[in-house]
Amino acid sequence: MSVLGDLKRVAGRPTARHRGAARRRTYLPAADRRAQILDVARDVFSQRGYHAANIADICSAARIGRGTLYQYFDNKRAVLLSLMEDVKARMRRVLDERPQVEEIPGAREAPPLLIAAFCRARVRALLDAVFADEQTVRLVLREARGLDGGVDRVLAAIDRMVLKAMEADLRAAQRMGVLRPLDARLVARFMLGGVEKMVLQAIADEEPIDLDALARTAVEVELFGLLVDEVRTKEARR
Repeated sequence: MSVLGDLKRVAGRPTARHRGAARRRTYLPAADRRAQILDVARDVFSQRGYHAANIADICSAARIGRGTLYQYFDNKRAVLLSLMEDVKARMRRVLDERPQVEEIPGAREAPPLLIAAFCRARVRALLDAVFADEQTVRLVLREARGLDGGVDRVLAAIDRMVLKAMEADLRAAQRMGVLRPLDARLVARFMLGGVEKMVLQAIADEEPIDLDALARTAVEVELFGLLVDEVRTKEARR
């Protein structure tokens, strides 16, 4: 076997230095690595179920070692809580960025159908913020609700945030003379509770969630009630 042949074989084989360089090429900045782990964990939890999945499953799917994952998360529970916190943060951004009811030009003089369309769009924007990560929402509501105090605290914080925004919208509309002077807090709870029930039932039955139908039904019941137009008109005349 010639020396030249040996050199060619060595030249075609990755050295330790080259192998290290190949590994370094997979390096991700901390924020990107954390996001990658969460994306992979979401898929793993959805496919295997939260209780059946473990850290090894996440690491295998993400092609990282346990040490890398533990740089960002203490355990599987911390991964799930981070997914929930991301949902909460996204909802907070939507609520903070949307215009206040009083700031919308012509809202006070708008006809009922236009007001209803506006309300549907507003409710739909909230639902979009939640269901932008439908995998996590389904996972938490199906398997992790009541799992421990951490998950329940995040869910409670989301509920409080949404209720506060809904109450503010209702009170603003009441000040403008668009809605009747009912208890805004109770109306908000009634509306949110109905939406949550529809979502939970769809998840329990493993059905698709029609966000347009949710927004339309919630708003139409809140604004127009259940009575047909003729009955409402007769009642209004009394």
